[in-house]
Amino acid sequence: MQKFSFRVDIVNDGHVDTASVVDAISGVVDGEGKHFAVVFTGDETLSDQGLKVWAKRVAGISLAAPKTKKAKPAVATETVETVA
Repeated sequence: MQKFSFRVDIVNDGHVDTASVVDAISGVVDGEGKHFAVVFTGDETLSDQGLKVWAKRVAGISLAAPKTKKAKPAVATETVETVA
């Protein structure tokens, strides 16, 4: 017998109805296997930095503000004088 595990993260500014999410996922996986369990495992508060780290590592997106580009150094120009 094989066991398949999935991880679902939901990040939101406000409340998430965890019971509805469990019910929705249960409805999708019902019938996919002989046995299944969908369980809410907890929540945590993310700091701004924690959110950025989670987004980059888990979701593969960057929430960091774009860095300002450095000014390119001026190209030195040479003056050539011709003598007639």
